[in-house]
Amino acid sequence: MVQLPPEVYSVIASYVHSRDLLRLARTTKALQRAAEPRIYENVVLRDAQSAYLGCHSITMRDGLRAPYVKRFVLYEDPRRSSPRNNFSAVSAQFWLIIQLALTMTVNLDSLVFWDPLSAHSWILNHEQIRFQLREANLRLPWDAHLVEFLQKQDKLQALNASDSAEDGPLCPLPPTALGALESFSGSVLVVAELLGCPLTRLQIVLDDDTAPILPTVVGDLGKIMRGLRSLSMVNLPGSLLLETVQLVATSVFASTLRYLGVLPLSCTEPDALNGCLMNMHALEVLEVDVTRWEPQPPEWMHRPILLGFHMFAPSLNQVVFWVGSARVLWYLPHDGDWQRVRSAGRAPGNDILWRSF
Repeated sequence: MVQLPPEVYSVIASYVHSRDLLRLARTTKALQRAAEPRIYENVVLRDAQSAYLGCHSITMRDGLRAPYVKRFVLYEDPRRSSPRNNFSAVSAQFWLIIQLALTMTVNLDSLVFWDPLSAHSWILNHEQIRFQLREANLRLPWDAHLVEFLQKQDKLQALNASDSAEDGPLCPLPPTALGALESFSGSVLVVAELLGCPLTRLQIVLDDDTAPILPTVVGDLGKIMRGLRSLSMVNLPGSLLLETVQLVATSVFASTLRYLGVLPLSCTEPDALNGCLMNMHALEVLEVDVTRWEPQPPEWMHRPILLGFHMFAPSLNQVVFWVGSARVLWYLPHDGDWQRVRSAGRAPGNDILWRSF
């Protein structure tokens, strides 16, 4: 067979659909070399067996393929796991090869690491890990290992992280760490550790135990975080709604905030909320949860409520009403009237509208 220049093989591989790259790589050695940069650019490992084999492949031949990896995703997909193929059944050797693979992925840009056991944050605390992430989604305990890792991530812009293990205190993050962090989603406990970061987008996830400290944290944010443009609060208790929104309305970022949600409204609260909206001169999107309303009004009844919001915050062009898992988006076209779009099977905590600002 006539040998073509490597550049030609690379061009051929660039036109092949991602699902066909493995077939292409099995044809000839030259096409394998051309296809592997795309095959290993995005590594998604969804069960213990694929994770072990995938990381073994990355580490083979002194990690020849490791520099190709730009995105590394490790999580357990219940649809693929079995008693013999889940993360709780693996040996210590499994986690060591995961760590070895990560030490070789020097060009890694995005990391998703969901550990169902919440016991392996030590994997990231290794002196030979050299990659600088742009984004990280980590379901790991916020402990000394994770904090040590994050201190070295000078380019990290977006972080999704869990809080500390139940049996341990929250490990403090040095004030000078994460100097490029712009977006965070996670526990209100962790937010308190990020007050020195230049956050512009923030999603605070609450539960029954941590919700009471929300007003204190929002009050602290309101004194220093001038660049905040988006504030999402998941599972906000109705009892804290007005206190929290009033703190937002008097914060240093009130006049530049463009997104606010998800506010759990009762039937009597829209009018009380309107007064707070007057200080939010740049607000474009407001998300509210009206699941508690009894009886539940038809969707067209949302219109007078959003018109009230718009009267006090004229910059609004989108208002989202949540009714359980149903999402009703009202939007204002240019030179038009309010229109609505309905979607179902969703949850406020999984919505990503807050990331758009």
